[in-house]
Amino acid sequence: MLRLFVAAAALFCLASAAEAQTIAITPALATVIDGAKKEGKLVLRNAPTVMGGADGARIAQQGIKAMFGIDLPVEWSPAAAFGPLAAQLYQEQQAGVPASTDVYYATPVQIVPYMEKGMFQPVDWATLMPSRITPQMVEADHHALRIAVALPAILYNPKIASWVTEIDTTDDLLKPQYKGKFVTTPFLGGFDVLLAPDVWGVEKTRSYIAKFADQIAGLLFCGGQDRIASGEFQALVIDCAGTWQNTLTYRDKGVLAAHIIGDMAQRRYAYLTIMKNAAHPNAGILFTLYMLSHEGQEKIMWDYFGQDLDDFPDSHMHQAVAELSAKNIKTIDVTMDWWRSHADIEKANIETAKLVAGH
Repeated sequence: MLRLFVAAAALFCLASAAEAQTIAITPALATVIDGAKKEGKLVLRNAPTVMGGADGARIAQQGIKAMFGIDLPVEWSPAAAFGPLAAQLYQEQQAGVPASTDVYYATPVQIVPYMEKGMFQPVDWATLMPSRITPQMVEADHHALRIAVALPAILYNPKIASWVTEIDTTDDLLKPQYKGKFVTTPFLGGFDVLLAPDVWGVEKTRSYIAKFADQIAGLLFCGGQDRIASGEFQALVIDCAGTWQNTLTYRDKGVLAAHIIGDMAQRRYAYLTIMKNAAHPNAGILFTLYMLSHEGQEKIMWDYFGQDLDDFPDSHMHQAVAELSAKNIKTIDVTMDWWRSHADIEKANIETAKLVAGH
């Protein structure tokens, strides 16, 4: 039995490792590969925490070689957060120069405002890799492809903030015993969806945030997970991703955990887009396809970002979403279409965020 188990495990590992090498090369994909060979490289810019930063770029270069048979140098450099980077990319487009990154990773909040400005190019993703990409993953008229889903949550240090698991609803955060025990983001990350008229609406949300502001101990940007892990702060309400505890850095260390608040549970999707003025668009497409492969999802998105795409039945986030459903917790799904139909909440959120300024 032991020999059979070992043999089966070995076959599973070999199958996983060989996935990139067994992808079907369709005529459309062959054209992209040829185009990438002529382009000669891939240029990526993003925040160091996004898609593994420099490590992710290195892993992707190796994966692209195995999957598509092309040794494509990947030049990675750090960039600002999603919003400022988008603004810079738009300036480059207006100036008529090649984009400083071939691929842009962001959420609907940052992508939607630039859709009408023609900043991204459409790609027939499902045709290029039908074994992995379904029509549901392709949004915004083929301009954006789902890459991962976040489950915003209270990010906390379980060694010093065991009280977090007592929080079932947003009203619980207003209880006197929790005053001064948590921080929030200066832009009220995750609270923006409550402003939607079909959720809470502006009046109810602002009334709540006015009370919530008196409870917080200060402000902390998403990306401050190390300060939670160190014990400097007990908890961040709420963290944009809610998944840092899954990364290689914090996995099984017992210093980070996430707790989803039942009445504001969300699935917030992130997307990859190809810049209209990309210098290496075909290379960018191959990178994107690799990121949607099982290997890309596991070795980069899960290990370095703590999240993958729940559309894949074998994904970690698919299981996480299933667990929420089993608890009868319904999520607000922030897709491209959802944000486009609720674009007015961004301005309302800027005004609402002023209620926590100065803390």
